[in-house]
Amino acid sequence: MLNEMSSLSGREIKLIFLNFMSYTFLVYNYSILLVFNSPYISQTLFKGSYVPSLLGVYGLLLIDVIMRVPGAYVLGPISDRYGRKLVTRISSLGSALPLVVVALIPDPSPSLLVLLYMIQGFFTGGLSAGITVVGVEDLPERHRGWFGGSGFAVGGSAYLLASIVFFMIITVIGSSNYTEIGWRIMFLTSLLILPFGLLMPESLRFRRNKERVKSPAKVLISSYKRQFILASTLTAFWASMNALVNVMLPNFLYAVDHLSKVEIGYMSLIYSVIAIISAFMGGELSERIGRKKISMIGGILGILFSPVFILMSISSRSLIPIFVSILAFVSVFGGGGIMSYVNENFPTKIRSTGVSLSWNIGFLVGNFIPLLLTAILYFTSITLFPLVEMITMLILGALISSVSTISHETKGNIEKE
Repeated sequence: MLNEMSSLSGREIKLIFLNFMSYTFLVYNYSILLVFNSPYISQTLFKGSYVPSLLGVYGLLLIDVIMRVPGAYVLGPISDRYGRKLVTRISSLGSALPLVVVALIPDPSPSLLVLLYMIQGFFTGGLSAGITVVGVEDLPERHRGWFGGSGFAVGGSAYLLASIVFFMIITVIGSSNYTEIGWRIMFLTSLLILPFGLLMPESLRFRRNKERVKSPAKVLISSYKRQFILASTLTAFWASMNALVNVMLPNFLYAVDHLSKVEIGYMSLIYSVIAIISAFMGGELSERIGRKKISMIGGILGILFSPVFILMSISSRSLIPIFVSILAFVSVFGGGGIMSYVNENFPTKIRSTGVSLSWNIGFLVGNFIPLLLTAILYFTSITLFPLVEMITMLILGALISSVSTISHETKGNIEKE
């Protein structure tokens, strides 16, 4: 692998770095800032008891993800006509500035929060039309698989980034002051996406392809309907599996295992590292055995390891890091090949439109999971948290395995154009 990495050009290494960091901050900005801080700020933003306030936070996240779809619909075709670079630059600015406003307003009203997250979500949808395409599209086939793992590895890298920023902030201002001012400082770090997004190079494959389609969305629906449905469905199931662990983990550790802020931060670090390794490992294996097979294997692992949620609720604290590691690995391993799979379903002339719509529709479905599960707990009991998580992972594992079975293999499609 090291010898193969040395074969990459300087431009390709730069592209990998900028693409991965931009995507890390995309996830960090749209979800991790809110989710990571949800145990501490839900009752600050939404006055009320813990669970209803948490519903408000997850509601904001859902609004953000809903707006990603019209953002992809509007900005995806612009990326197919005028380039990945232009859309990435515009959307980097548009996705960061609303979060700065959230940080600076002393007591934002729920209606203002909704408006700001609608704007943030719209431009995040556009950002995915550039970031989720340019690296996978432009790299040589041999590197397309492992780099495609970044589609879910960034959930881990964004958590890792959030953990580092969190520990730096509480070291400076103290843990007791975090709820008052610390989270606002953390929201200001959303601006760090700008240098990476603004420096993103243009896709050479896009430049070489001179075919421009007047209405990429119409071509997508008329000529690539099956590919679009399968790409959206598998993205949805893997986004759901990821959200089941990624989004719910801080609150599971807080409400079920009763860990402190610092302990949750340490568990988030463990989750981050394992998720990054797992996603890239899955992506690399998808280059060897195919995107379809690795997704099937991932679904089966979800079924087999779903009882870990129950074990984590009844075992000693010393075992929690092991359980967190298992859940981090299982939740993204089979999804390591999905970003490559989605890109390989569409030709260059409509790739940004097809990928951004499939990806964002998928993550829209996936982000219903935290809201749905929190609603179930609200109307039943928080003590059912482990059981609800286990059953959901079991169902998702079965759905992923089934859809992967009827899907088609896409590895090598981009090189065949």
